[in-house]
Amino acid sequence: MATIGIALALSFAGVASISDEMGINEAAFLKIDAASRPAAMGGAFVGVANDVNSVFWNPAGLTQMEKREMLAMYNSWFAGIHYASGAYAQPLGSNAAIGVSFIYLQSEIENRIDDTEEPDSVFNAYSYAVGLSGSYALIPEMFSLGGTVKTISQNFDVDDSSGMAADLGALFNIANLSLGASVQNIKLHTSVEEASLPVGIRVGGAYQFSEDSVISGEFSKQGAGDSTYHIGLEKWVRNILALRVGYCIGTGDNPKDGLSAGLGLRAYGTKPLEALSFQFDYAYVPDREGLGDTHRVSMMTRF
Repeated sequence: MATIGIALALSFAGVASISDEMGINEAAFLKIDAASRPAAMGGAFVGVANDVNSVFWNPAGLTQMEKREMLAMYNSWFAGIHYASGAYAQPLGSNAAIGVSFIYLQSEIENRIDDTEEPDSVFNAYSYAVGLSGSYALIPEMFSLGGTVKTISQNFDVDDSSGMAADLGALFNIANLSLGASVQNIKLHTSVEEASLPVGIRVGGAYQFSEDSVISGEFSKQGAGDSTYHIGLEKWVRNILALRVGYCIGTGDNPKDGLSAGLGLRAYGTKPLEALSFQFDYAYVPDREGLGDTHRVSMMTRF
């Protein structure tokens, strides 16, 4: 019953179903979009990738940062499912950058043998991944490569598992056009030898109309699931307020089909902290299956 409870909780959250075999197999939590700004843009971010959010979409984009950046995001779903992510990244000279990141999903699962009002027991199920990222500009301001190595852990009551995976990314910029691609969750090692991970592929581009406006598009495929086409738009007003909207077109029964929207707010430090700035990001992603809309809230600091 505990195994069934976990599978239901995670699949209802829209992150794909869990395999009958426990362990690291599938690791569905890795399919969740781990940031607010990209989610508000419909997930079309692999070609944008110009801030610390790049560690979750395309690590090659870390070379586009000009300052150190720190990010924290939280998302509370129905049925007591909690999801959080965070990252820190900084430039190393003018052509390289490094970053660290984590994602965490947790829920209390009620175990019932019979149809009773009170559960027979309650246990804490959680999954997390911690990553180390690096990026290098082979051609400064034009072509960058990046990668992430991450450790993965899952705890499902009596079933524990762990593993390691890697992400690879590339970003090409020319004038106002950028093209990006990444491969995510490449299996390096799992505690269950026959286990698999949901390998993700992202390919897309972005066009910068001006310093404060960008439109982006992306194709993605997660694991053995259906493909999704993403489109996003971001517009900054006076470099203080950002308006974002996106749309996903999923093939087959892909649950990511639908509209998303969000906003961003920036605040700047005053003397002696004029080099410090803050950015609040919010994303609203409706759920077309009626299982629960998601509200992602994040805070970014640049310094």
